[in-house]
Amino acid sequence: MSLLIKIISNENNDPCREYATRVKAFLDGRGYVAEIAGVNCLSDRLAPADFCVVLGGDGTMLRVSHFAAILGIPLIGINLGTLGFLTDVDRENGIAALEKILNNEYIKESRLMLEAEFATEAITPMEQRLALNEVLVGETGKLIEYSIYVNEQFMTALRADGILVSTPTGSTAYNLSAGGPILVPGGNMVAITPVCPHSLSARPWVVGAADTVRIIAKRSSHVYIDGYMRGRLPAGEAVFIKVSDYTASIIKTTQTNFFSVLRKKKLL
Repeated sequence: MSLLIKIISNENNDPCREYATRVKAFLDGRGYVAEIAGVNCLSDRLAPADFCVVLGGDGTMLRVSHFAAILGIPLIGINLGTLGFLTDVDRENGIAALEKILNNEYIKESRLMLEAEFATEAITPMEQRLALNEVLVGETGKLIEYSIYVNEQFMTALRADGILVSTPTGSTAYNLSAGGPILVPGGNMVAITPVCPHSLSARPWVVGAADTVRIIAKRSSHVYIDGYMRGRLPAGEAVFIKVSDYTASIIKTTQTNFFSVLRKKKLL
């Protein structure tokens, strides 16, 4: 049975789908069924497949991961962007990486995802409630008092621009910029990091993957999931955040050391 392979291209990084066409030609030449879709039409075009080739940067991988996790599709990222923490290889080595996959020379990493529950006027589909990086409750430039509960036990109240709940994958993204801890990618823990807290003693916390987090904002705030605004939280309402049953399956064809990657990115 031939493999069905989806190729998702970020038009900003791959003008005219030049690289996507090259990938498709390679896969077609090996006798596989390959289909190209743009990252902006995922809800209509991403259907079950054996694996998905994501062409772009980490932002593109994040967008595709929400749909792919629900469908159980493994992802391999070819970096056409800048950072490339989630992607496997750069464009120069993309075809060689695909050759390795076709020869079963790869591993799959299962990445923890978060799931957020909050009240909205309309039903929010699951792919818009999943986070591979983080969930942020906040309002940019406005100090708001937040109450934080872990497993329904009151932890603390503080004033900040927002509260960030991050996965290990997301710990090197916004969480890092906000002063949160770096977590190893395969770890079963979650970071809770205040964003610009109005306190010299406020520190980030690390809780377990089995723990649930509830955040209540004393004033109206937004809920952002992996950088996208997914709803508005009325004053006094809560966001519940837990580790999801869905996971992101990331294909790796290279032997990479997490700490060497951090050094390469000048983060250590």
